[in-house]
Amino acid sequence: MRKLLISGAGMAMLFLSGCMSAPGGIAPSTIPITSKDSYTVIRREAEGSDFGVRLVGFPIGPLASAYKALQSAKEKNNADALINVTAENRYKFFLIVVCIEEMVVTGDAIKFKIAGEDVE
Repeated sequence: MRKLLISGAGMAMLFLSGCMSAPGGIAPSTIPITSKDSYTVIRREAEGSDFGVRLVGFPIGPLASAYKALQSAKEKNNADALINVTAENRYKFFLIVVCIEEMVVTGDAIKFKIAGEDVE
């Protein structure tokens, strides 16, 4: 009987946990770029993320932010902007009670140039 109870509890935990992903959007760049602008791609598929936690659907602390995820991607790569940008929301559920939300922003990190010099 005890083995059956432990197996049942394990199965319940397995079925009450899970994860999900949802597309958040696509953009050509994070700032306007004109034909007069010159830039160098310094990293392909640069990625940044931000997290938030919910308990029974209510946020505990700040929610996941696309702005913070974008800033994280730019800071990690010392970039001025991102091009070919995509955003995605990822959710991980634990016993249906706790949800960890992750906002992920991915794109090509670029550095602008003026007359061949890096912009600082």
